[in-house]
Amino acid sequence: MAKLLIHSSFFKHNLDLISSHIGSKDKLALVLKDNAYGHGIKEIAKLAKEYGIKNVFVKNEQEALQIHNDFEHITALYGNISPQSPLNICQTIHSLESLRSFSAQRKIELKFNTGMNRNGLEPNQVQEAIELILKNNLSLFGVFSHNGYGDDGGEKMQQQHQKSQEIKEHITHLSKTLGFPLPRFHFLSSSGALRQDKIDEDLVRVGIAAYGYLCTSIPIAKDLKPIASLWAHQISSRILEAGERLGYSGAGIMPSKEIISTYDLGYGDGLFRINEHHQQITCANGEKILPRMSMDCFSCLSNQKEICVFKNAWPWAEKFDTTPYEILVKLSPFIPRELV
Repeated sequence: MAKLLIHSSFFKHNLDLISSHIGSKDKLALVLKDNAYGHGIKEIAKLAKEYGIKNVFVKNEQEALQIHNDFEHITALYGNISPQSPLNICQTIHSLESLRSFSAQRKIELKFNTGMNRNGLEPNQVQEAIELILKNNLSLFGVFSHNGYGDDGGEKMQQQHQKSQEIKEHITHLSKTLGFPLPRFHFLSSSGALRQDKIDEDLVRVGIAAYGYLCTSIPIAKDLKPIASLWAHQISSRILEAGERLGYSGAGIMPSKEIISTYDLGYGDGLFRINEHHQQITCANGEKILPRMSMDCFSCLSNQKEICVFKNAWPWAEKFDTTPYEILVKLSPFIPRELV
């Protein structure tokens, strides 16, 4: 059976490296959204808990409920949280409209738009948001934004960071003058945090870097280790002559007389559908994958009983002009994840 192996020592290596850079293990918060970037939310939660992480971020309530016993604070980035859900699950507020209609006695985090122009309240809405929170007796637990230029660095990143600091200063001032508890602040994710020499925030939301990837050339990127390797199991094998065809429409053409095998992963499992128009794509150790990939299997010039499809998502990402994020998050949750 196909499987995704999660290398726990690589995960710990990455967290140690990141913790050392940001100056505190306690500031490290892990992003577990979208099934832990495809790695398996329950499996990664187990490793994160063992490491001592107390704060995590997930996509929605459904993900939060899978791991609610493992962490002190879980923030769902999207959607509403049911009244009956555990109180350590915090809801993100993206607009004044949702804040006006929020009445649950549950901690909330305000997200602000600092220039990415995607989600969140506007900086000029700070005063009104705080007044609504105090008027409705809501519990403000955190304030954050997302810097869309972390991978790029430069002036645009610094402009966003400056806006986030202005929001922090404004809310800190209101906390003192209006007498409400100061919330936690976290404005940096993986790339942005690892570009900074000094982290003056309560938390750093670490996502893709924890899993071994950064889509930028900052020095620390080369020291991260991809934590997952994808493996497929042989279904059948046969010998085909040079020039023989295989797969739908005979799109695969044998380069020579060789043994070929089919393996139990396909585009139905989240892999990109390899066809005759793609450049040569190989498994981790160079075994050529032949077009066209089927929904449940692919054909490969190999006779191994088990084959490593990839140990690093970058080569696949480059072939399909995308990022490792997309390769990883598409992996089916039905592929077994194993901690090693």
